[in-house]
Amino acid sequence: MRLQIPLDPRLSKVVKEYPYLLQYINKIVRELEVPRFYETHELSYDMKRLRNVNIIYPVSEGIFVHIYMPPEGTVSGYRKYVVIEPPRPHNNLIRLIELKLAENIYESDVSEDPNEKRNILLKKLEKIIKISGSPVDYEKLNEKISRIPVYEKDYEYVKYYIVRDKIGLGFLEPFVRDPWLEDITCRGIGYMYVFHKIFGPLETNIEFKTEEDLDSFVIKLAERIGKPISHARPIVDATLPDGSRINIVYGHDVSLHGSNFTIRKFSKIPISITQLIAWNTMDPRIAAYIWILLNSNMSGFICGETASGKTTTLNAIAVFIPPTYKVVSIEDTAEVQLPHLNWVRELTRDTGAKESSISMFDLLRAALRQRPNYIIVGEIRGVEASIAFQAMQTGHPVLSTFHAASVERVVQRLTGDPIKIPKSFMDNLNFVLIQNAVWREGVLMRRVLSVNEIIGYDPKADAIVYVPVFVWDPTRDIFMFRGRGASYLLENKIAAMRGIAKVNMKKIYDELDQRAYFLKLLVERKIFNYFDVWNAIVKTYEVGLETMIRRLERGGRV
Repeated sequence: MRLQIPLDPRLSKVVKEYPYLLQYINKIVRELEVPRFYETHELSYDMKRLRNVNIIYPVSEGIFVHIYMPPEGTVSGYRKYVVIEPPRPHNNLIRLIELKLAENIYESDVSEDPNEKRNILLKKLEKIIKISGSPVDYEKLNEKISRIPVYEKDYEYVKYYIVRDKIGLGFLEPFVRDPWLEDITCRGIGYMYVFHKIFGPLETNIEFKTEEDLDSFVIKLAERIGKPISHARPIVDATLPDGSRINIVYGHDVSLHGSNFTIRKFSKIPISITQLIAWNTMDPRIAAYIWILLNSNMSGFICGETASGKTTTLNAIAVFIPPTYKVVSIEDTAEVQLPHLNWVRELTRDTGAKESSISMFDLLRAALRQRPNYIIVGEIRGVEASIAFQAMQTGHPVLSTFHAASVERVVQRLTGDPIKIPKSFMDNLNFVLIQNAVWREGVLMRRVLSVNEIIGYDPKADAIVYVPVFVWDPTRDIFMFRGRGASYLLENKIAAMRGIAKVNMKKIYDELDQRAYFLKLLVERKIFNYFDVWNAIVKTYEVGLETMIRRLERGGRV
């Protein structure tokens, strides 16, 4: 098959290897221009400002994604996200292969490792099929054949769909493999939606046409992840093998639109603090300030609304916890990722029975017996907050995310039902970082709105006293430091712990500037990989901050 419109050399090379991609392009050029081809790593956050997007990129071998602005007259308001997969083999062929596989897979073939599962499946597949050099009429095949003939050009497609559907997540697999996706949403029957890290909300070409199909898929999905769903238990939260978080709601009992599900994806390598600085989520001084706080065992909450980037920021700032510390993390779904060698990772267990379930409260209480230097709670939502504050009182610093859009809301939620932390305990929490998603020039961005120091409880006013030391200026998109010469934590707590006299208080601010300069140099050198940043910070403990700054200034290796 040939295309009348010429392709650029790179796309020409790709369509020769994957002819079904050329078929797809032939179909769409009647309404759109030929898409521009990018390798996955070539996509950039600078592309956020593109208006008329029309690009194709690979998400895995043989799987492509086309993102484009629909032609005028489309009323959805969404850009489109189209998954391009290999052509699906004949239904009768797939049916026969599944029957033969069921006959040839035994209990000894069971494995928990996805790679091992894949290898076992492909070995079984080789045993039950024979490659044919000429086309096969799959319609005429039946169960009596000992080995199923497969046309050689169809063999790779067969392997793809058998592995995708038996080990992967079926048609969700391309979404899960796309590293640029944050959220995958099925709201009910109709098209599915995704949130792209660069291009924002997109409407996909994948849809459920009937409630029966959707309910059947949701039941199978829940069984595959080991958390069966039913009308008696219509809501399930779980973690997928790649670490993504999934929430499933089944039926009409609790959802007016019927069954639905949402997958929150997480990168295998977390976003680094230098990347957040480069995106202007925060500036080097905010990062340096948090570095000093965490290096001095201060407790803090990363707060914001849904999808404000709280967990991303928590993972990013965790590199500032000293490398030799013992860290215990406690979560109900695995989202926290730490580089520390002495990291104890705890997860809740919900069995539906009170006797065998393990709650956040249980894990936090157990963590206090493990002598951690830092406790990280994935998200504080309820009564476990009381244990977190007890931990702070007994000298165990705590970091957590918390769902609130301002310090006032943080205090209201912590001191009100059902948490009920006494206001006099609030000074155990040292700082509150408020972060949110904001729109600037039509582009969604995350910004740290403020970093606040908690001073304590004023009994006369019956209020919590706090000071915003950093505040984001939305008109200029810069961060203002209001704490120079007046930071309660730096001067009254950290300087005091270090034995710095009042007359020498400038030292603590000089250190803040020095750390900020070091982080700025890392950004300028484009050191954005999470573990490269971690290694650079670890070396500041080994050789000293001044030595590392001199190395970076000379262009030496980190």
